[in-house]
Amino acid sequence: MTNRFYAVTVICNRDIYDSASYNSLKKSDGVRIIVCDNSTEKNDNGKCADSRVSYIPMGKNAGLAAAYNRALDSLNTDDGYICLFDDDTEIPDNYFTEIDRLAVETDADVILPVVKDETGIMSPCRINGVLTSRISSPDEINGRNISGINSGMAVKAAVFKNYRYDTEYFLDFIDHAFIRDMKNAGKKICVCDSVCLRQSFSANDRNIERAKRRYEIFRKDYLRFCSQSGSKADVIKGKLYLLKRSFNINVLYRLKK
Repeated sequence: MTNRFYAVTVICNRDIYDSASYNSLKKSDGVRIIVCDNSTEKNDNGKCADSRVSYIPMGKNAGLAAAYNRALDSLNTDDGYICLFDDDTEIPDNYFTEIDRLAVETDADVILPVVKDETGIMSPCRINGVLTSRISSPDEINGRNISGINSGMAVKAAVFKNYRYDTEYFLDFIDHAFIRDMKNAGKKICVCDSVCLRQSFSANDRNIERAKRRYEIFRKDYLRFCSQSGSKADVIKGKLYLLKRSFNINVLYRLKK
């Protein structure tokens, strides 16, 4: 490969060897792996550290943005591409060769592969203000409405020379805030539609208490994203969306029991 690649994955209360992304990454020769562990439970994940794998225990669940920043600080490089992965993403064998090919062809600052779950394409996606929506084909997006999720995203390391993730975000919309920042900075964003990652599907969890806890995290992060949009209309749209999401949890979840 022409470019150097670094892979960052964040785990939380999971055995590292049960991580789909970690197991996929270990098969990719020449890729340096950084594991950030946000676990709150004792584990032996540090045993994964070797000449290719750097293990960073966060000591608590510090959130995704903080974990990413620790990984970036540990790398301290502006050479090559840094690739982000959730711990439950299945990475195909051609991921790095295809990302490398597109990087050479386009010199893109950010590359978004296609990521699918059981219901279709998760990333890239369309964003209109503060509202995201799925697409059925990458042809539906353009430079203005493009967004995407963290997992699978490849970012030119030089981008992070003067950029760190906003740690006021804990888990959600970190990716959309990043893409927004990159667009505002005039960075080149490309889609790699020749590679497809698979993401584990968890939206069907009907445990209402877990859903409520998850909603509170989402609510805080999403309101921050809306407040940074600079538009009062977007803030109103965001609050209406949160009302709808809260209704789904409190009413529809009970009806489906």
